[in-house]
Amino acid sequence: MLLKYTFPKVSYSFVTLDRLTNHRPFYWTWSTAGLLFLAKKGFEIMSIENFDYKQFVRFGEEYLRMIWAEEVFETQKQYSNFQKERVLAKKFISQRKIKHIRRPATFPEIERYFRKGYIILVTLNPLVFTNKKGYASHIVLLTHIDSKWVNFHDPGLPPYEGRRVSRKIFQKAWRSPHREMASLIAVRHKNFISKSKT
Repeated sequence: MLLKYTFPKVSYSFVTLDRLTNHRPFYWTWSTAGLLFLAKKGFEIMSIENFDYKQFVRFGEEYLRMIWAEEVFETQKQYSNFQKERVLAKKFISQRKIKHIRRPATFPEIERYFRKGYIILVTLNPLVFTNKKGYASHIVLLTHIDSKWVNFHDPGLPPYEGRRVSRKIFQKAWRSPHREMASLIAVRHKNFISKSKT
C-alpha cells in the first residue's frame, strides 16, 4: 500500500514483496526487513516502539521473555522466526536513515505525524474489533483521523479497504494487550514531499 501510494507507476509482485519484507508462508512479518528496504529507497523513517533492539541482538529470546507476557511470547514464537529477526535487528540498529525511539507511542504523536504528511503505520490486535479474547498482531495504514473516527487500510484477513472505527476502539486495539505495546511508524519520501509542495 505504501509503495503504491508513493510510487504509483511502479508495481511489485507478491513474490518480491515477500522477499523484501522477509515474509514466509504461515508466519508473521516483523517491520525490520521492510523498514530496511524503505530506508534504501530514500524514505525518512521514524519508529517509536517500546522495544530495545540492542538487547534483542545481545540476548535473543531471553530478552523477549523478559519484556513480553507469556501469551504474547508464545504466540510470537509460534508465528515468528526469532533467529532471522535477530540478524535483521542488528542491521536495523546500524541503519542511520531510521530514527528509533524506545518507548510507547502516544495517540497525539500519531495525529501530529499524520498532519505533517507522514504515512502512518501502526500495529494492532485485530481481535479487539470482533470482541474476541487473545493476542494477534498486524500492521495497518492510516488514511484519516478526526475527532470521532480513525480510518485505515486493514490487510486482514479478511482485508478491509478504508475501515473505520471509533477513536476509543482504535486505541484499545492499538494498546492491546497493554499500553506498553503501543507503537507507530511514520514514513515519507523526500521526492514525494518535494512534488507535493510544487
